[in-house]
Amino acid sequence: MPFLLDSVNPRHLVALVDYLEDQGFSCVPALRTAGLTRAMLQQARVPIASVLMAMQELVQSSGRSDLGFVRGLLTQMGTGDLAGQLLVSANNLREALINLAPYMSLISPVIRMQVHEVAGDCIAEWTVAQPMPYDACVVALETVVVAFHRHVLFALQERDVPCQVDFSWSAPAHAARYRQFRGMEVRFGGGGDPRVTMRYPADVVVRPLPMADARTLRDADRAAQEHLQEIARSHNFAEWVRHVLLHVEEQLLTQDSVARLLRVSSKTLSRHLAKENTRFGTIAQQVREERARDLLAQSAMPVGDIALKLGYATLANFSRSFKASTGLTPSEFRAKARSEDAR
Repeated sequence: MPFLLDSVNPRHLVALVDYLEDQGFSCVPALRTAGLTRAMLQQARVPIASVLMAMQELVQSSGRSDLGFVRGLLTQMGTGDLAGQLLVSANNLREALINLAPYMSLISPVIRMQVHEVAGDCIAEWTVAQPMPYDACVVALETVVVAFHRHVLFALQERDVPCQVDFSWSAPAHAARYRQFRGMEVRFGGGGDPRVTMRYPADVVVRPLPMADARTLRDADRAAQEHLQEIARSHNFAEWVRHVLLHVEEQLLTQDSVARLLRVSSKTLSRHLAKENTRFGTIAQQVREERARDLLAQSAMPVGDIALKLGYATLANFSRSFKASTGLTPSEFRAKARSEDAR
């Protein structure tokens, strides 16, 4: 599936180019390879593919593994953008995370965000929305992690906040730089698809945010919904429903909730989907199966917990449904995925 937005504001790329050129590094060759010029970066929007290619080229030509970390540090804090408004204006961090997830595509079209809770802790999981160059994946994910945690510090008006961060890739040369975030425990993995999880403790996510403001939050939510609706008009509804289902809490995967998010009635949504020869239930089941395959292959979560997380009434129901779609039981699928990764 293509990105829901095929062009993007190049501000993240501009910030990196400015930073590198201030360090005496010429970014012209990397931009040229991506089909971009300095003048094109002044445009309101440029193709996402070109931005990703430019980031990949900048990492490789500069030899800098820390560009995502640096970009995250360069992000301005405050309520001047959608992320800041949704985070800072919420009642607490838990509410802020849940508010932010459905609108992640407006903040960074290449990143997918999902939020879930374990024993009261809130876990934000960040993955890439589509296949893209590996170095560009890492830059995008590190940018989000660093910028997001800084937003959390700003929202709570605290200098250190406990947070466990797990990166799927091996430790880079700049790993020690994360020590500047007091309270953050950072762990790196051994490879696999790029992904990051950030876990905030239960006592942290319920702390009242000092700058909570119901009116600002309501205005930001309304503006974001209107923007989503504008985008939806330029894409088929099935594609957009799938996108929304991948970004919201599993407990909210109902036709009524998605219709409200798209600001249409449930009947109108059904009518649009029927014109595209599909139904909401069909799309929801496809998404649920995709999430199941992802969790089985990429996490250590027990199969029973996955079944519960995805809304199955029993483990038997989950196993029966999963085998019907893949030909394998969940345990067989997990074993096969791990065997293939070990090769």
